[in-house]
Amino acid sequence: MAANELLKRLVTIFSDDDLRHPQLRGIVLAQWMLESGRATSDLSTKHYNFGGLKWRKEMAGFATRVEYDAHDGVDFYCKFATIENFITGYWVFLNRSPYSGWEANVATPEAFIKFIGPIYAGDDKYADKVIALLPEANQLLEDAVSLRANGHQGRDTQQEGGGRDLGVIVIDPGHGGTQNMPGSDANHAISVSGVKEKKLALDFSLILRDQIYASAKNGERVKVVMTRETDKNLPGKDRARFAFDHKAKLFLCLHFNGDQNRNARGTETYYRAKENGNINLEEDKAFAQSVQTALYKQLLQLDAKAKDRGIKPDNTGNPNLPGFGVLNDHNLGNDERRDPCRAAYIEAEFITNPSVEKLLISGPDAITNRTLAMRAVADAVLQQMRQI
Repeated sequence: MAANELLKRLVTIFSDDDLRHPQLRGIVLAQWMLESGRATSDLSTKHYNFGGLKWRKEMAGFATRVEYDAHDGVDFYCKFATIENFITGYWVFLNRSPYSGWEANVATPEAFIKFIGPIYAGDDKYADKVIALLPEANQLLEDAVSLRANGHQGRDTQQEGGGRDLGVIVIDPGHGGTQNMPGSDANHAISVSGVKEKKLALDFSLILRDQIYASAKNGERVKVVMTRETDKNLPGKDRARFAFDHKAKLFLCLHFNGDQNRNARGTETYYRAKENGNINLEEDKAFAQSVQTALYKQLLQLDAKAKDRGIKPDNTGNPNLPGFGVLNDHNLGNDERRDPCRAAYIEAEFITNPSVEKLLISGPDAITNRTLAMRAVADAVLQQMRQI
Protein backbone atom coordinates (compact mmCIF):
# COMPACT_ATOMS: atom_id res chain seq x y z
CA MET A 1 0.00 0.00 0.00
CA ALA A 2 1.41 3.40 -1.00
CA ALA A 3 2.22 5.73 1.87
CA ASN A 4 0.32 9.02 2.02
CA GLU A 5 2.14 12.33 2.46
CA LEU A 6 1.63 12.47 6.23
CA LEU A 7 2.99 8.96 6.70
CA LYS A 8 5.97 9.83 4.51
CA ARG A 9 6.69 12.85 6.71
CA LEU A 10 6.48 10.71 9.84
CA VAL A 11 8.81 8.12 8.34
CA THR A 12 11.33 10.71 7.13
CA ILE A 13 11.62 12.36 10.54
CA PHE A 14 11.56 9.12 12.54
CA SER A 15 14.16 7.45 10.30
CA ASP A 16 16.70 10.07 11.40
CA ASP A 17 15.67 10.26 15.05
CA ASP A 18 18.35 9.39 17.61
CA LEU A 19 16.82 6.35 19.36
CA ARG A 20 18.22 4.81 22.51
CA HIS A 21 17.18 1.40 21.15
CA PRO A 22 17.44 1.69 17.34
CA GLN A 23 16.45 -1.97 16.91
CA LEU A 24 12.93 -0.92 17.87
CA ARG A 25 12.52 1.65 15.10
CA GLY A 26 10.65 -0.65 12.74
CA ILE A 27 8.30 -2.19 15.26
CA VAL A 28 7.40 1.19 16.75
CA LEU A 29 6.62 2.57 13.30
CA ALA A 30 4.52 -0.52 12.63
CA GLN A 31 2.59 0.15 15.84
CA TRP A 32 1.94 3.75 14.81
CA MET A 33 0.79 2.58 11.38
CA LEU A 34 -1.69 0.21 13.01
CA GLU A 35 -2.97 2.76 15.51
CA SER A 36 -3.38 5.54 12.94
CA GLY A 37 -4.59 3.55 9.95
CA ARG A 38 -1.34 4.41 8.21
CA ALA A 39 -1.66 8.08 9.20
CA THR A 40 -5.25 8.48 8.00
CA SER A 41 -7.14 8.67 11.31
CA ASP A 42 -8.54 12.00 12.49
CA LEU A 43 -6.36 11.72 15.58
CA SER A 44 -3.25 11.62 13.41
CA THR A 45 -4.25 14.14 10.73
CA LYS A 46 -5.68 16.73 13.13
CA HIS A 47 -3.50 16.20 16.20
CA TYR A 48 -0.33 14.36 15.08
CA ASN A 49 -1.21 11.61 17.54
CA PHE A 50 -0.21 8.51 15.59
CA GLY A 51 -0.20 6.28 18.65
CA GLY A 52 -3.70 6.80 20.02
CA LEU A 53 -2.17 8.23 23.19
CA LYS A 54 -4.72 9.29 25.79
CA TRP A 55 -4.00 12.28 27.93
CA ARG A 56 -2.00 11.64 31.07
CA LYS A 57 -0.56 14.23 33.43
CA GLU A 58 2.98 13.10 32.59
CA MET A 59 2.46 14.37 29.03
CA ALA A 60 2.27 18.01 30.10
CA GLY A 61 5.17 19.81 28.44
CA PHE A 62 5.14 17.41 25.49
CA ALA A 63 1.52 17.64 24.40
CA THR A 64 -1.70 19.47 25.11
CA ARG A 65 -5.06 17.97 25.99
CA VAL A 66 -7.83 17.68 23.42
CA GLU A 67 -11.27 16.08 23.59
CA TYR A 68 -11.67 13.37 20.98
CA ASP A 69 -14.45 10.96 20.06
CA ALA A 70 -12.72 7.62 19.52
CA HIS A 71 -14.15 4.15 18.84
CA ASP A 72 -14.55 3.59 22.57
CA GLY A 73 -16.21 6.94 23.26
CA VAL A 74 -15.26 10.53 24.05
CA ASP A 75 -12.12 11.02 26.10
CA PHE A 76 -9.16 13.35 26.44
CA TYR A 77 -6.23 12.58 24.15
CA CYS A 78 -2.81 14.06 23.50
CA LYS A 79 -2.46 16.72 20.84
CA PHE A 80 1.07 17.23 19.52
CA ALA A 81 2.20 20.46 17.88
CA THR A 82 4.70 18.71 15.60
CA ILE A 83 5.62 15.21 14.49
CA GLU A 84 8.89 15.59 16.36
CA ASN A 85 6.96 16.29 19.56
CA PHE A 86 4.89 13.16 19.03
CA ILE A 87 7.99 10.99 18.64
CA THR A 88 9.43 12.35 21.89
CA GLY A 89 6.06 12.12 23.62
CA TYR A 90 5.59 8.46 22.72
CA TRP A 91 8.62 7.46 24.79
CA VAL A 92 7.52 9.72 27.64
CA PHE A 93 4.17 7.93 27.54
CA LEU A 94 5.91 4.56 27.95
CA ASN A 95 7.99 5.78 30.87
CA ARG A 96 5.03 5.42 33.21
CA SER A 97 4.14 2.74 35.73
CA PRO A 98 1.87 0.61 33.50
CA TYR A 99 4.86 -0.06 31.23
CA SER A 100 7.56 -0.43 33.88
CA GLY A 101 10.12 -2.95 32.72
CA TRP A 102 9.79 -2.39 28.98
CA GLU A 103 13.49 -1.59 28.64
CA ALA A 104 14.27 -5.11 29.89
CA ASN A 105 12.40 -6.41 26.84
CA VAL A 106 14.16 -4.73 23.95
CA ALA A 107 16.40 -7.53 22.71
CA THR A 108 14.15 -8.02 19.70
CA PRO A 109 11.28 -6.01 18.17
CA GLU A 110 8.95 -8.94 18.88
CA ALA A 111 9.89 -9.07 22.57
CA PHE A 112 9.21 -5.36 22.94
CA ILE A 113 5.77 -5.33 21.34
CA LYS A 114 4.70 -8.56 23.06
CA PHE A 115 5.53 -6.92 26.39
CA ILE A 116 3.83 -3.56 25.90
CA GLY A 117 1.06 -4.68 23.54
CA PRO A 118 -1.37 -6.27 26.03
CA ILE A 119 -0.96 -3.27 28.34
CA TYR A 120 -1.29 -0.76 25.51
CA ALA A 121 -4.38 -2.21 23.88
CA GLY A 122 -5.82 -4.76 26.30
CA ASP A 123 -5.70 -7.26 23.43
CA ASP A 124 -3.64 -10.45 23.45
CA LYS A 125 -3.59 -10.42 19.62
CA TYR A 126 -2.40 -6.81 19.38
CA ALA A 127 1.28 -7.72 19.14
CA ASP A 128 0.64 -10.08 16.24
CA LYS A 129 -1.21 -7.33 14.36
CA VAL A 130 1.76 -5.01 14.79
CA ILE A 131 4.30 -7.67 13.83
CA ALA A 132 2.38 -8.30 10.61
CA LEU A 133 3.11 -4.69 9.59
CA LEU A 134 6.82 -4.89 10.46
CA PRO A 135 8.09 -5.75 6.94
CA GLU A 136 6.22 -2.79 5.46
CA ALA A 137 7.46 -0.45 8.19
CA ASN A 138 11.06 -1.61 7.74
CA GLN A 139 10.85 -1.05 3.99
CA LEU A 140 9.55 2.49 4.45
CA LEU A 141 12.41 3.26 6.83
CA GLU A 142 15.01 1.70 4.54
CA ASP A 143 13.73 3.76 1.61
CA ALA A 144 13.94 6.97 3.65
CA VAL A 145 17.50 6.21 4.80
CA SER A 146 18.56 5.30 1.26
CA LEU A 147 17.21 8.53 -0.19
CA ARG A 148 19.04 10.55 2.46
CA ALA A 149 22.30 8.63 1.94
CA ASN A 150 22.13 9.32 -1.79
CA GLY A 151 21.74 13.02 -1.21
CA HIS A 152 18.15 13.04 -2.40
CA GLN A 153 16.37 16.33 -1.91
CA GLY A 154 12.91 16.84 -3.33
CA ARG A 155 11.00 15.04 -6.05
CA ASP A 156 9.12 15.91 -9.21
CA THR A 157 5.36 15.83 -9.36
CA GLN A 158 4.25 12.94 -11.51
CA GLN A 159 2.15 13.99 -14.47
CA GLU A 160 1.39 11.67 -17.38
CA GLY A 161 2.69 12.87 -20.69
CA GLY A 162 5.18 15.33 -19.27
CA GLY A 163 3.71 18.82 -19.50
CA ARG A 164 5.01 22.24 -18.59
CA ASP A 165 8.04 22.24 -16.31
CA LEU A 166 7.68 25.05 -13.78
CA GLY A 167 11.13 24.43 -12.36
CA VAL A 168 12.53 24.21 -8.84
CA ILE A 169 11.79 25.97 -5.57
CA VAL A 170 14.02 25.57 -2.51
CA ILE A 171 12.25 25.75 0.86
CA ASP A 172 14.45 26.52 3.85
CA PRO A 173 12.95 25.66 7.27
CA GLY A 174 14.64 27.94 9.78
CA HIS A 175 17.14 26.78 12.40
CA GLY A 176 17.51 23.11 13.43
CA GLY A 177 19.76 20.77 15.39
CA THR A 178 21.40 21.61 18.70
CA GLN A 179 24.50 23.55 17.64
CA ASN A 180 24.63 27.11 16.33
CA MET A 181 26.16 27.46 12.87
CA PRO A 182 27.46 30.57 11.09
CA GLY A 183 24.38 32.44 9.97
CA SER A 184 21.99 29.91 11.52
CA ASP A 185 21.20 29.54 15.22
CA ALA A 186 19.86 26.19 16.41
CA ASN A 187 16.69 27.89 17.63
CA HIS A 188 15.30 31.32 18.33
CA ALA A 189 11.70 31.71 19.46
CA ILE A 190 9.74 29.39 21.77
CA SER A 191 5.95 29.28 21.76
CA VAL A 192 3.63 29.87 24.71
CA SER A 193 3.29 26.10 25.19
CA GLY A 194 7.04 25.53 24.87
CA VAL A 195 7.29 24.42 21.23
CA LYS A 196 10.55 25.45 19.59
CA GLU A 197 10.54 27.56 16.45
CA LYS A 198 12.81 25.09 14.65
CA LYS A 199 10.18 22.34 14.98
CA LEU A 200 7.35 24.54 13.76
CA ALA A 201 9.46 25.82 10.87
CA LEU A 202 10.10 22.27 9.71
CA ASP A 203 6.48 21.20 10.07
CA PHE A 204 5.09 24.22 8.23
CA SER A 205 7.71 23.81 5.51
CA LEU A 206 6.90 20.14 4.97
CA ILE A 207 3.21 21.03 4.75
CA LEU A 208 4.08 23.77 2.25
CA ARG A 209 6.03 21.29 0.14
CA ASP A 210 3.10 18.87 0.05
CA GLN A 211 0.65 21.68 -0.73
CA ILE A 212 2.76 22.84 -3.67
CA TYR A 213 2.66 19.34 -5.13
CA ALA A 214 -1.06 19.01 -4.45
CA SER A 215 -1.87 22.41 -6.00
CA ALA A 216 0.10 21.99 -9.22
CA LYS A 217 -2.30 21.77 -12.14
CA ASN A 218 -2.55 18.77 -14.46
CA GLY A 219 0.16 19.07 -17.04
CA GLU A 220 2.50 20.98 -14.71
CA ARG A 221 5.71 19.66 -13.21
CA VAL A 222 7.43 21.24 -10.25
CA LYS A 223 10.24 20.17 -7.96
CA VAL A 224 10.51 21.18 -4.30
CA VAL A 225 13.89 20.92 -2.62
CA MET A 226 14.19 21.11 1.16
CA THR A 227 17.38 22.38 2.79
CA ARG A 228 16.51 20.07 5.66
CA GLU A 229 13.84 17.44 6.29
CA THR A 230 14.93 16.50 9.81
CA ASP A 231 16.34 18.18 12.92
CA LYS A 232 19.64 19.35 11.41
CA ASN A 233 21.30 22.75 11.28
CA LEU A 234 23.20 24.06 8.28
CA PRO A 235 25.26 27.25 7.95
CA GLY A 236 23.42 30.07 6.23
CA LYS A 237 25.72 29.99 3.20
CA ASP A 238 25.12 26.26 2.73
CA ARG A 239 21.36 26.76 2.84
CA ALA A 240 21.48 29.51 0.22
CA ARG A 241 23.77 27.45 -2.03
CA PHE A 242 20.93 24.98 -2.59
CA ALA A 243 19.45 27.57 -4.95
CA PHE A 244 22.46 27.49 -7.26
CA ASP A 245 23.11 23.76 -6.97
CA HIS A 246 19.51 22.95 -7.97
CA LYS A 247 19.06 25.80 -10.48
CA ALA A 248 16.09 27.02 -8.46
CA LYS A 249 13.75 29.78 -9.59
CA LEU A 250 12.70 30.56 -6.03
CA PHE A 251 14.26 30.34 -2.57
CA LEU A 252 11.88 30.68 0.39
CA CYS A 253 12.88 30.72 4.07
CA LEU A 254 10.26 30.10 6.74
CA HIS A 255 10.68 31.34 10.31
CA PHE A 256 8.60 32.54 13.26
CA ASN A 257 8.97 35.62 15.42
CA GLY A 258 9.11 35.86 19.19
CA ASP A 259 8.89 38.82 21.55
CA GLN A 260 8.80 39.45 25.30
CA ASN A 261 5.69 41.48 24.60
CA ARG A 262 3.11 38.69 24.41
CA ASN A 263 0.73 40.98 22.53
CA ALA A 264 3.09 41.36 19.58
CA ARG A 265 1.85 39.61 16.46
CA GLY A 266 1.71 39.82 12.69
CA THR A 267 3.13 38.43 9.47
CA GLU A 268 6.11 39.97 7.70
CA THR A 269 8.37 38.97 4.82
CA TYR A 270 11.91 40.14 4.10
CA TYR A 271 13.83 40.62 0.87
CA ARG A 272 17.44 41.53 0.15
CA ALA A 273 18.00 45.28 0.62
CA LYS A 274 19.29 47.46 -2.21
CA GLU A 275 22.10 48.63 0.12
CA ASN A 276 23.16 44.99 0.53
CA GLY A 277 23.81 44.59 -3.18
CA ASN A 278 20.58 43.00 -4.37
CA ILE A 279 21.02 42.31 -8.08
CA ASN A 280 17.34 41.50 -8.75
CA LEU A 281 15.65 43.86 -6.29
CA GLU A 282 12.31 44.35 -8.02
CA GLU A 283 11.84 40.62 -8.65
CA ASP A 284 12.65 39.80 -5.01
CA LYS A 285 10.22 42.45 -3.78
CA ALA A 286 7.48 41.09 -6.04
CA PHE A 287 8.07 37.55 -4.74
CA ALA A 288 8.09 38.72 -1.12
CA GLN A 289 4.88 40.67 -1.64
CA SER A 290 3.10 37.73 -3.25
CA VAL A 291 3.78 35.29 -0.40
CA GLN A 292 3.20 37.98 2.24
CA THR A 293 -0.20 38.90 0.81
CA ALA A 294 -1.27 35.27 0.42
CA LEU A 295 -0.29 34.28 3.95
CA TYR A 296 -1.74 37.35 5.62
CA LYS A 297 -5.08 37.12 3.80
CA GLN A 298 -5.49 33.48 4.77
CA LEU A 299 -4.61 34.14 8.41
CA LEU A 300 -7.07 37.05 8.40
CA GLN A 301 -9.83 34.66 7.30
CA LEU A 302 -8.97 32.46 10.27
CA ASP A 303 -8.52 35.25 12.82
CA ALA A 304 -9.79 38.82 12.45
CA LYS A 305 -6.90 40.01 14.66
CA ALA A 306 -4.23 38.92 12.18
CA LYS A 307 -1.88 41.77 11.32
CA ASP A 308 -0.07 42.62 8.09
CA ARG A 309 3.43 43.86 8.96
CA GLY A 310 4.32 44.12 5.28
CA ILE A 311 7.46 43.37 3.30
CA LYS A 312 10.77 44.76 4.52
CA PRO A 313 14.39 44.97 3.36
CA ASP A 314 16.78 42.84 5.39
CA ASN A 315 18.51 45.94 6.76
CA THR A 316 15.33 47.32 8.32
CA GLY A 317 16.14 49.66 11.19
CA ASN A 318 19.75 50.21 10.14
CA PRO A 319 20.92 50.69 6.53
CA ASN A 320 24.37 49.40 7.54
CA LEU A 321 23.09 45.98 8.60
CA PRO A 322 24.59 43.21 6.42
CA GLY A 323 21.22 41.43 6.25
CA PHE A 324 20.44 37.72 6.16
CA GLY A 325 23.07 35.37 4.77
CA VAL A 326 20.40 33.18 3.19
CA LEU A 327 19.25 36.16 1.08
CA ASN A 328 22.77 37.14 0.00
CA ASP A 329 22.96 37.03 -3.80
CA HIS A 330 26.51 35.70 -3.76
CA ASN A 331 25.56 32.90 -1.38
CA LEU A 332 22.56 32.12 -3.61
CA GLY A 333 24.88 31.94 -6.62
CA ASN A 334 23.01 34.73 -8.37
CA ASP A 335 26.27 36.34 -9.49
CA GLU A 336 27.08 33.11 -11.35
CA ARG A 337 23.89 32.77 -13.39
CA ARG A 338 22.02 34.76 -16.00
CA ASP A 339 18.61 34.15 -14.39
CA PRO A 340 18.91 35.12 -10.70
CA CYS A 341 16.89 33.15 -8.17
CA ARG A 342 14.20 35.15 -6.40
CA ALA A 343 14.48 34.93 -2.61
CA ALA A 344 12.22 35.82 0.32
CA TYR A 345 12.20 35.21 4.07
CA ILE A 346 8.85 34.76 5.85
CA GLU A 347 8.36 35.47 9.55
CA ALA A 348 4.95 33.80 9.68
CA GLU A 349 3.74 35.00 13.10
CA PHE A 350 4.72 35.70 16.70
CA ILE A 351 4.52 32.34 18.45
CA THR A 352 4.88 34.09 21.81
CA ASN A 353 1.34 35.43 21.38
CA PRO A 354 -1.39 33.34 23.11
CA SER A 355 -3.84 33.92 20.24
CA VAL A 356 -1.30 32.62 17.73
CA GLU A 357 -0.60 29.68 20.03
CA LYS A 358 -4.25 28.65 19.86
CA LEU A 359 -4.60 29.43 16.16
CA LEU A 360 -1.53 27.63 14.81
CA ILE A 361 0.12 25.52 17.50
CA SER A 362 -2.00 23.85 20.17
CA GLY A 363 -5.63 24.76 19.46
CA PRO A 364 -8.02 22.02 18.30
CA ASP A 365 -7.87 23.26 14.69
CA ALA A 366 -4.20 24.26 14.64
CA ILE A 367 -3.00 21.70 12.10
CA THR A 368 -5.97 22.37 9.83
CA ASN A 369 -5.27 26.11 10.09
CA ARG A 370 -1.58 25.80 9.31
CA THR A 371 -2.43 23.62 6.31
CA LEU A 372 -4.80 26.30 4.99
CA ALA A 373 -2.11 28.94 5.53
CA MET A 374 0.53 26.94 3.67
CA ARG A 375 -1.91 26.15 0.86
CA ALA A 376 -2.31 29.89 0.31
CA VAL A 377 1.48 30.31 0.18
CA ALA A 378 1.72 27.33 -2.19
CA ASP A 379 -0.71 28.99 -4.59
CA ALA A 380 1.36 32.19 -4.53
CA VAL A 381 4.56 30.23 -5.12
CA LEU A 382 3.12 28.37 -8.08
CA GLN A 383 1.79 31.59 -9.61
CA GLN A 384 5.27 33.08 -9.36
CA MET A 385 6.81 30.03 -11.00
CA ARG A 386 4.31 30.20 -13.87
CA GLN A 387 5.30 33.81 -14.53
CA ILE A 388 9.07 33.31 -14.59
